[in-house]
This record gives sequence, structure tokens and C-alpha cells, in this order.
Amino acid sequence: MESKLKLLVVDDEESLRVICQDALEDEGYEVLTAEDGQEGLEILRKDSDIALVVSDLKMPRLNGIEFLRQAKKEGLEADFLITTGFGTIEVAVECIKLGAADYLPKPFNISHLLIKVKKVLQERERRLEQKRLSNVVRILNLSNALNRLQNLDSILEEFIYHLQRNFNPDGIIVGLYPQGNLRPRILRGAVIRRNYNSLFLLLHKMEEALKAGKTLWDNSFSFKDKQQVFSLVVTPLIVQKEKVGVTLLLKEAGKDEQLLSTKKQLISIFCNHAASSLQNAWALEKLNSLNLDIMHSYAKAVEAKDYYTKGHSDNVARYALNFARFLRLEERECELLYVAGVLHDIGKIGIPDNILNKPGKLTQEEFEVMKKHPVIAREILGKVESLKDVIPLVYHHHERVDGKGYPEGLRGDQLTLPIKMLSVVDAFEAMTSDRSYRKALPLDKVQEIMDSGVGSQWEEELVRKWFFLVEKKGMEGVRDISGFKGMLKLIF
Repeated sequence: MESKLKLLVVDDEESLRVICQDALEDEGYEVLTAEDGQEGLEILRKDSDIALVVSDLKMPRLNGIEFLRQAKKEGLEADFLITTGFGTIEVAVECIKLGAADYLPKPFNISHLLIKVKKVLQERERRLEQKRLSNVVRILNLSNALNRLQNLDSILEEFIYHLQRNFNPDGIIVGLYPQGNLRPRILRGAVIRRNYNSLFLLLHKMEEALKAGKTLWDNSFSFKDKQQVFSLVVTPLIVQKEKVGVTLLLKEAGKDEQLLSTKKQLISIFCNHAASSLQNAWALEKLNSLNLDIMHSYAKAVEAKDYYTKGHSDNVARYALNFARFLRLEERECELLYVAGVLHDIGKIGIPDNILNKPGKLTQEEFEVMKKHPVIAREILGKVESLKDVIPLVYHHHERVDGKGYPEGLRGDQLTLPIKMLSVVDAFEAMTSDRSYRKALPLDKVQEIMDSGVGSQWEEELVRKWFFLVEKKGMEGVRDISGFKGMLKLIF
């Protein structure tokens, strides 16, 4: 059966309460009653299903105006129909300004009351339907935005953007819960900065909500100075009982007639979507970390065979990443270059040790065997679907711009920018490191050799820009990727 709409009749005149209750129940409504505003307020606080309050204006303890004002202040969502026998136009206007849906002067006959009640409830349903449709659009916008992202920081920024756009809070804190410890990750808003010394009060609220596993709200929160009163909503981010984090929104009370607590259901839905996306991002980060470890273990396996190239792949990866960031490449290309740098020599695992570690120059036959390592690398990496975009960089890193490289003799525009860059930093690292057949070359000698190879082996502009970067940052600087580690997340 369809549930009845619930109404509350508040009047200090018992006979009128009974008449109104009987008439409204005959119309199919469920009706509660209270003898004054204080009792009505207590009922309204306990029962959020009440759709409409029919309240007298002049009552003991708490009159109709104060009842209405306090209910709106607390974010109680029932509509109000005010009735009074002492009313004036000014009183009616004040009631409407405070948020009453309508005003009915006494004495009234029951048919007028029923018409007013029906009108207010119809308008309420229309308003709620518009709100539901608007909320669906908001939720879809957030969901679509988050579904496009995999990076933890990007998800957090997108989440914050939608919280600000839809709820206009004065302060936001998002905390994450790794290894069972709550850590604030995002703090936004001037009110947070002004009260930074009292941050522990907010963190305590966040821990409380996370522990309880449910949304907490407070429409009279204040910091120690008590100068401002805020509406506060704290929502845990939980996915299938797993605690991901918690979100806190803070808004100055009285700044907006719509307090945050009136939107707690929508805020909870937003947080549920964000929690799922953040959990997926965490899982992806763990997988990426594992994949990076596996990649480095591949490089270590090669170095175990070719002991003169210890650290070569790691250095090439670091050089490639710094070079890519310097040239302002897209983040995806930066990551691909880093991974390609780590894996570019993995094919050497299939090259005989006597060729890899030969102290002198290779014979032509031996060099032909050595030239197979990009092909072997492609065969190895081809088994891993997530590395398909890395394979072209690894396979072609020994090509030359004049077409005399290997394995396919590509030239000029047939080579992508990342492949050309990887070729430059690979050669640079090889020349500045000890090898089985020679010691590391001094930097000026390396630049002289590479300058002589521009236009044939390497692209001139890339060589010039690489040495500019080396001069600017130094050898240690172009190896340092401490500022970039957080971005290596999208490759897999």
C-alpha cells in the first residue's frame, strides 16, 4: 500500500487540534499533534518523515514564529502552513520570509484548510521532483567525471571541484585512511586556514564519523573563539565495510538558508561515488607499484649478466623522464619514456654472456647477434598487454635519423619524438659510464662525439636541448626524479 503523507498539527487550542486532525485523517493523511511550538519542535526533530506542519502563531513556551525560525535553522525539512487569529499582512510577510509555504488567517472553515494543505503538498512534491532530477544530474556529472580518472590526486581534485560547485562550503577537509591511520589529504577554505590551530577539533569529528560508520552533522558547531557558528557535515568514505577516508564540509550558519545538513543525503551519495573511485585508484597504485618493481627486477636480471652496465637502465629511465618533463611532453608520454628506459635493454637477457661482457670490440658476427636484443625485447614484452605502448620505444631505440640504425632502418619522420629522445639519453648514459672495453668519457668529450653525430645518428635540436638541460641541472640533477615519482601511475 502507498504510505500516507505525515502531517503535524500544532495548536494550543485542543478542540481545534482535534477538528483539524479528524478532517485531515479523513482525507487520508497520517496526523500527529502538539500543543505548542516546543513540543512540535521535539516531534519534528525525531520524525523526518513529516511533510507539513500546520502551526498556530500565538502559543505558550514557543510561538509559531520562533518554532518556524528554529526548524529552518536546524535544517528540518517539513513545510509550514501558519494559522492565526491575530494576523496582519506584516506577520504574513514575515512568516513567508522565514520559509513558511503559506499563511491561513483564523477563523477558517475546514474546506479552506484542506484546500491550502493540498496546495502546499502539491507544490512540495513539484519542488522535490525538480530537486530529485537536479540531484540525478549532479550525481551523473560527478560519476562520469570520476570514471574517466585513475590517478588518486586527479580523483581528489575532481571530487573537491564537485563539492565546491554543488554545496558551496566555506571549508573542506578530505582525509584518507591508509594502514588504519586517518591522514588529512586536502584542506581548502579560508575558515580552515584561519582556524588551523584548532584543526584537531575537526579531525576528532572526522575520526568520530569514521568510527561510527555514518554521517554526522552539527548545525551549531563553533571553534574555541565562539565568534562564528557553522553548519558541519562529516561523511565517512566506506566501500563494502572497508574504510577509505572521510570528508568534512563546513559552512557558516545563516549565510545560506539551505544548511549543509539539509543536503546530507546528496553529500553521502557524492562521497559514496568518490569512495569507490578512490579505492580503485588505491588498488591501481598498488598494482602499479608491483609492476614497477617487476620492471626493475627485469633490468636487474639483465645487469646480472652484463655487469658493466649496472645501473644503466635506471639511469636511462631517469634521464628520459627529466628530458620529457623539460620538453613539456604529455604526462602519458613522460611515463612511457620512463618505463621504456627501464626496459629498453631487457632483450640482452637473450644475448650470450661472452658477447655481452667481451672486453674488446665486437666482431661483425658478434654485433649481428647483439643487434637482436630489441627483437628479443619485443617478444618478451609482447606477452604483457599493458606494455603494448612501451614496445615501439624499446624496439626502435637503436634506430638513427639517417636510417642506418636497427632493427628496421627507420629514418627521420618515421621515428616518433619519444624514440629519438630515448636514443639520445641511452647513448649519453653509455658514454658517461664505464664499459667492458673502456672507462667513462668526460662530459666535454661526450658532447663532442654527439655533436658530430647530429643529423646522422641523432636529431640536432634534441642533442642541443639535452646538453642545455645537463648544464642547467648537472649530472645529479638529470638523474633526480624525486619530484616526479607521484606521477608514475597511469602506465598500466
